[in-house]
Amino acid sequence: MQEASRLADVDPFVFTERARAGKIVGASALDIVMPLALLASGIVVIVTGPSALGWLLVIAAIGLLAVAVWLLGRTGRTLGTATVDARIVRRTTGAAAGGAAVWALVSGKLAMVDLRRGRDPFAPAIAPFRFPEVAPAAPGRARRGSVPTLLLDSGERLPLDTALILGRAPSAPADAPAEVYRWADMSRTLSKSHVRLEWDGRQVWVIDLGSTNGTFVRGDGASTPLLPHQRTPVPTGVVLEIGDRTLTVRDAA
Repeated sequence: MQEASRLADVDPFVFTERARAGKIVGASALDIVMPLALLASGIVVIVTGPSALGWLLVIAAIGLLAVAVWLLGRTGRTLGTATVDARIVRRTTGAAAGGAAVWALVSGKLAMVDLRRGRDPFAPAIAPFRFPEVAPAAPGRARRGSVPTLLLDSGERLPLDTALILGRAPSAPADAPAEVYRWADMSRTLSKSHVRLEWDGRQVWVIDLGSTNGTFVRGDGASTPLLPHQRTPVPTGVVLEIGDRTLTVRDAA
């Protein structure tokens, strides 16, 4: 019971981003305006022209609306939201609207989230990872000025003496300067600016920069994804999976 209540307290919208007006309008145009325009055209054709064509347009419009309502209730991913890369979910739970999708929509109980700028509410809200136990270093063993080294699977060794951004064609924002390293990626599984690594003198920190294929910490038998844009501490010796590439964080030399 204690575990169930703890999980229930997790905010289903952690790290999500609400869709902006442009995406809402675009999705609505595809899911609502287009079928209604088709329906109106069918009615006009029935009244003024060949009724068979008009009824065909009416049936097509009703079919599109029915499919949109079914997808809205089941997954929140209609034709419109899929086109703009968003999802419509309940404001309270982050789940799909369910059988009362139309009523939930008109009563304002649904919200659209942007899947490009934030986490999908259907994805796990927490990415737990248990780091291996490391014996505390003996006093005086650490050397001032020493920094960890990143060992890339391509053989390069990069000292982490300053913040570093890895990617296919990385760039550092003006408000968070960093060195950049362009990593050759023939399979194009790396994002342009994929991951940021930092060393604060005691701890290595990793930040996935909202990459397409994610950043994973390799564990025993499974790999755990890091939450996008969250500064996560990692121990030395850990292996990070970045797209199809891997790197190992080596201890300070």
